[in-house]
Amino acid sequence: MTVNASLARRLLLYITLGVAIAILVTILMQYSALNRTMEGLRNQNVDASLDNMLPIIQESMWAFDDSGVTRAANALLRDPYISGVAVRSAEGEISLNLGDLNNMSFTDLPPGGDRTEWNDANSLFISTPVVHEFNNSESVIGWIYLRSDDGLIDNQVRLVLGGVIISAVLAIVLLLIGLYALVDRIVAVPIKAFTDFVERTSKGDVSTWVVQREPSLEARSDEIGRLYQSFNDQRDRLIEHEKELLEYRTELEATVSERTEALQRSNTELSESLEKLQIAQDELLQSEKLASLGNLVSGVAHEVNTPLGVSITAASHLTSEARQTQRDLENETLTKSDLERFFHECLETGTLLSSNLDRAAQLIRSFKQVAVDQTSDEQRDINLQVYVDEILASLKPKYKNTPITVVNDIDPDIALQLTPGALAQIITNLIINSLLHGFDDSTRPGQIRLYNRVQKKTLELIYEDDGEGMGPDTQKRMFDPFFTTRRSSGGSGLGMNIVFNLVTGKLNGKIRLDSPPHKGCRLIITIPYSPADATPEPTPPPDTAS
Repeated sequence: MTVNASLARRLLLYITLGVAIAILVTILMQYSALNRTMEGLRNQNVDASLDNMLPIIQESMWAFDDSGVTRAANALLRDPYISGVAVRSAEGEISLNLGDLNNMSFTDLPPGGDRTEWNDANSLFISTPVVHEFNNSESVIGWIYLRSDDGLIDNQVRLVLGGVIISAVLAIVLLLIGLYALVDRIVAVPIKAFTDFVERTSKGDVSTWVVQREPSLEARSDEIGRLYQSFNDQRDRLIEHEKELLEYRTELEATVSERTEALQRSNTELSESLEKLQIAQDELLQSEKLASLGNLVSGVAHEVNTPLGVSITAASHLTSEARQTQRDLENETLTKSDLERFFHECLETGTLLSSNLDRAAQLIRSFKQVAVDQTSDEQRDINLQVYVDEILASLKPKYKNTPITVVNDIDPDIALQLTPGALAQIITNLIINSLLHGFDDSTRPGQIRLYNRVQKKTLELIYEDDGEGMGPDTQKRMFDPFFTTRRSSGGSGLGMNIVFNLVTGKLNGKIRLDSPPHKGCRLIITIPYSPADATPEPTPPPDTAS
């Protein structure tokens, strides 16, 4: 007899486990019930033994018969539920300790009195006085102490349960043998026959299946017979579906071939469009840079016009004074006071020319450095505070006549290597964006501030303004390409997208918005930074060639 089916084996395992658990629960319940029964039986036996021996001990103790007390105590100790006996007289003439109480001093026992019982962790103690009646009065002449170890009860319970467990195990073994035989006949053999039938009929693909029958399963009307019939019905349907699938597969292969060719053509067109889009994006970025440079050129040109105009006026005035002095000298009408006045005019005009030309040269030098960087992607070492000052100098014409203050609070010791043109474009776009959107085209007073924080190996450049800020929807889309709130005013929607691409691409950093809605704008730009490797940028000499 062999159980081959996995289902049958599991069924037998579950039955075995169920029976074992039931027997285990029964044993535990019987163990608890027997414990309680044995405890009651112990109390009855101990009381009975004590009642039988108490008169003997009383008479022996009254007669000072030590041997009689000893015999009675040993008789108590022979009770299977008593493990220790102690007897002592009131005056101490008799003192006897037997069994578990052999090594116990009477001082460790409770004082005499009425009969008392108490339990410790694993035993029951009984104390009873020995009373003798003399001249119609009772007096306590001694005490008897008994100890009943709980282990005696456990032994009795185990002895009783041992036979029960052996009988239960034998019954389980016989039951399982019968169940194995029954399951093998009713479940395992039919399942194996059905499995063999399925393996025979399902070899190869569906189109090669042949109609076969299993006589041992045909006549069954139980669940296995219904499963066998359901399998045959399903097999017949699969054969029909396979025929339909073969026809559909032929049509599908032709359709897939056509679609593949169309997809290849579409992929080619998409690749070309993507390449054109990349070129357009680069051109758009370059156009944005050039537009930004154009704005800087117009602003710097306007700013430079003022010192140059003053210089031209001063030079013309100096030329006029020199000609007048030369005519006075030729006509011999030049006086000392005229000569002193001429020298004074020369000194004042020279000072005015020097200060205005220096200012024009400084503006042109700052603009030249920023303009060169914005058209170049080369990296170089810069001092961050100095370079930001140069960018702000180039942008000053945009905000100098507005109620807006731009503050550079960057640490003067921060020196690092990066692409300056990208940084210039980023700061330019941020400031222009604040002037246009945050301060209502520079009509609203406020402040723009740049400062930094140094983390472990990163530098945080924080840009913030106290302008109007943005709503939640604008904040979510501020870095999206072509998103602008001023489409009607000519906004392209590329300013902040270019900032995002420059930070993540050229500077290998991250940018995030950290400001509540409608309460200013605070952007945190995080870029790699290692103070140990940074070298401060040397201050360039004045560009006199410009």
